[in-house]
Amino acid sequence: MKKTLALLMCAALPVIAAAAQPDVEALKLNPQNNLYCNEQADWCVGIKLDGGFEDNGPFASGRSLRADYRIWDLPDIPNFSHFTVWPHLIRLSEERALVGVIGPAEPDYKQEIQFSGGSFSRKDLYLFMVDLDQKVSGLVHLMPFSAQASIRSCFNEADQQRREANCMDQYRYDAVLKAVAGGQSYPDLQVTTQATRAPAGASRYADSSKLPAPTAAQSQPQADKQCSYTVTYKWKEEGSVYRPATPVPDCAEFLEAQPPKKG
Repeated sequence: MKKTLALLMCAALPVIAAAAQPDVEALKLNPQNNLYCNEQADWCVGIKLDGGFEDNGPFASGRSLRADYRIWDLPDIPNFSHFTVWPHLIRLSEERALVGVIGPAEPDYKQEIQFSGGSFSRKDLYLFMVDLDQKVSGLVHLMPFSAQASIRSCFNEADQQRREANCMDQYRYDAVLKAVAGGQSYPDLQVTTQATRAPAGASRYADSSKLPAPTAAQSQPQADKQCSYTVTYKWKEEGSVYRPATPVPDCAEFLEAQPPKKG
């Protein structure tokens, strides 16, 4: 009898493990209503642009609850035409989910920053917990999603000759978020980043104009080991936000328009 019970328990373990996996659903654009909806269309996310100043912004709607709710709860109201819907939904229950929008970073929400010798742009992922039954929402996670910087590395004719007209250094940062099994109330969030620089050896903390012309191999984007990483974020009841389980490296070189000098 004990042996039979043990076999039954072992057989049940994979089912339990599978049930613990977060329910992540893809959202696809419905061109008829311009909403991003899951496959069964019982959850949709959109961004309202044609209403009043305080009415515009991202919202979620649920067909089974016959409810919709404006989810933006930050004090500043940006230009939402620069935002897009994150095409995923992390289901917590029938009426609760984590949904996101991607747009320029706070507090200025500028699409691009131009400065002498280059330009910089960055977009963040704003992840909200939305409860359509209680009609509440809250920002639970904010993270850099993508960033690009182009920095001039030639300032006179001698620089151009030395670098054989390779006069722009390029920096790029991209992140991917996925939900993984975590606590009972909220899943863990796993973030994987990829940061590159081109040419190899370029640095926003050094004068690239003094470097020789890069070879063909050096001209290709080179991965930055420090800022290409995977980190897990865990839900913290205190504050109702996600916090990294391990320290996150300093990636200001990729994520700031004017990174502070080291040192």
